[in-house]
Amino acid sequence: MGLGVIVLGYIWLLYFGAIIVPGVGLAGHLMVLVPGSLLEWAHAPGYGILAVLLTLGLQRRAWPLAYALPVAAAAALVFGLWTEVFQGSVQGRGASVDDLVTDAVGIGLAAMMLTLSKTVRNRIPSRPWLCSFKRSSL
Repeated sequence: MGLGVIVLGYIWLLYFGAIIVPGVGLAGHLMVLVPGSLLEWAHAPGYGILAVLLTLGLQRRAWPLAYALPVAAAAALVFGLWTEVFQGSVQGRGASVDDLVTDAVGIGLAAMMLTLSKTVRNRIPSRPWLCSFKRSSL
């Protein structure tokens, strides 16, 4: 399965979460059981994961991280804004700036983790046996 299909499926999952009406249907009844604070903070990892998936997708198309990350972060934030606006039109739900800020926090944390992981990967030799061989032959 391609990464594009995974990204689109994940976007659909986030969209589905935005249109759930509390107390209506199975998903709505389950949503009522979850504490409100947990639902609010679920935005951070949700949109952070979206930013990571979008970044990886762009990198698979040969985009360097320095370009892929800001574009993916902006796209994830725009999608978060769009879902908040759309969520405002769903009965029993409302658009919230706080949710958008939580989306941005998750996206920012994901961006920092991707940048840090690249920095760490660049400092670890990819072939440690080669480095030890070079040192011993000097």
